[in-house]
Amino acid sequence: MRRTYLPAILVVIFLLLTGAKGEPADPKLPKIGGKPALAVINGEPLSLEEFYRALASLHGGMTDNAARSRSNPSELLERLINVKLILQEARNIGLDALPEVTNAVKVYQEDSLRAMLYGYHVRTIKKPDKKEADRRYKEAVKEIKVTSILFEKEEDGKRLEAEVKGGGDFDEAAKRALAAGEAKGSLEGQYMKSESLNPEVAGIVSTMKTGEVSSLIRIGNRFSMLKLEDIRFPEDPAAREKAEKDALQVKRVAALKTYTEGLRKKYVKVNRKLVEDLDYESADPGFESLLADKRVIAELKGENPVTVADLSATLQRKFFHGAEQAAEKKKINKRKQEVLEEILVKRVVIKEAKRKKLDRTEYYKSRVEEYRNGLLFGTFLHKAIDPDVRIEEAEIKSYLQEHIGEYTMPEMMRIDSLVFSGREDAEDAIEKLRKGADFQWTRANAEGQVEAAKAENLLNFGGGVVVTTDLPEGIRKAVSGAAGGDYRIYAETGGPYYVLNILEVFPPKQQPYEAVKDVIEKKVFIEKRQKVIQDWEEKLRRASEVKIFATGEKLDRIVKPQAR
Repeated sequence: MRRTYLPAILVVIFLLLTGAKGEPADPKLPKIGGKPALAVINGEPLSLEEFYRALASLHGGMTDNAARSRSNPSELLERLINVKLILQEARNIGLDALPEVTNAVKVYQEDSLRAMLYGYHVRTIKKPDKKEADRRYKEAVKEIKVTSILFEKEEDGKRLEAEVKGGGDFDEAAKRALAAGEAKGSLEGQYMKSESLNPEVAGIVSTMKTGEVSSLIRIGNRFSMLKLEDIRFPEDPAAREKAEKDALQVKRVAALKTYTEGLRKKYVKVNRKLVEDLDYESADPGFESLLADKRVIAELKGENPVTVADLSATLQRKFFHGAEQAAEKKKINKRKQEVLEEILVKRVVIKEAKRKKLDRTEYYKSRVEEYRNGLLFGTFLHKAIDPDVRIEEAEIKSYLQEHIGEYTMPEMMRIDSLVFSGREDAEDAIEKLRKGADFQWTRANAEGQVEAAKAENLLNFGGGVVVTTDLPEGIRKAVSGAAGGDYRIYAETGGPYYVLNILEVFPPKQQPYEAVKDVIEKKVFIEKRQKVIQDWEEKLRRASEVKIFATGEKLDRIVKPQAR
């Protein structure tokens, strides 16, 4: 059976290879490349800084393994060494040179540079535009109070509309229409959000002033008139915070747009006529020819130009079903200018980021290296590990039998209830029910029931289905062994007293094999994959030169103060 899913171990690898940088202590460790090293694996150092980053990533104790690694630094060190061995092996067999790896790293590099440049540019924009924030806040919390009436016949609505336009009072005229049965509705207005209104009605209300009456509005096959009574903006701290965040984002996006437009003007010169003349929907010269066309569409100072071939290749990737089909639907020519702008903005932003030497910063280099390592490890799993993992049907069924409780639907019951203040009334009611009294009649007539107004904090089953294992212990005991049609009493200390009507019982049921097969298959696959990984680690360890400079108590003395 072929597997394509990734296991939880990838998460662990990213935890080990990424994270906040700690400040290394100054232990008596050898320095390699200017940094204290905990180990050297085939000549490659594992620095104390790397170890601290991994330790910081495990701070939350996401898994039992993570918690154990944090409390046992030597175990974490062994895991980091094994990760490096696998990454070295991945490079040895050329996985780092695969197009899917190099292309993904290139995209990540560009995305990182773009994010760094943008982040640097907007770093001083920390406050939103107050007017924009207020506008967004009012839009979010605005509540309107309207009164409205609805007409089945247009002529009835027209009479009311004419009367109001002639100076008549809407409220008085509406009351007469309601009393005459010509209209339905209420003149008792209520506050509501605009989004709760019919879209057409909301659009009309948005143009009205307080006290105004609308014209007759068609709503489906009926007609309505309404009066805007009031507008209010209730205080909502959460909405205020969101409005300010959104307004700040709008301000930053506008600043970035202006910034990128400036970069584009600074670096780019476009051959507009050539762009206009390109016809991707014509059979002549044809899309294949344009994919090889080296004519220059745009010049970039100090960079390679953008050619027709570059634009054509990008357009081709934009259309999932192929450029030819898109051309038939007359889509490509409409998109060529937009896609060209995307290419140009991307190129000038990367150019500016490199001009500012962001690609030479330690932050950038470490991010890219961490991403490359995580990607390379995952590629090694797919290429070298997964082919050795085989799962038979018998293994899946065996796992199911060993963990049958995890794949069995629990017992459920449909229960209704009555609640009494005293035990005698509850026992009297249950005796009558067992003798054949109707449950709903008993609900309506039995004495001693807790008043509805006082029953807010009481258990209320209401005939719904519940999982018996989720019930409080006392109720579980009371309904244990019950069958549909049984009645049971459950009493809390000092009351109240519940009469439980067991309407239906759904016994535990094992989930069908086909329903759980895929889930179990993934679990078995992950377990077997982990064993294959361990075999690889042991093999690589035997064939490698690994020097460890601190372990056991020495490593504890180095790590424990920093871990605190």
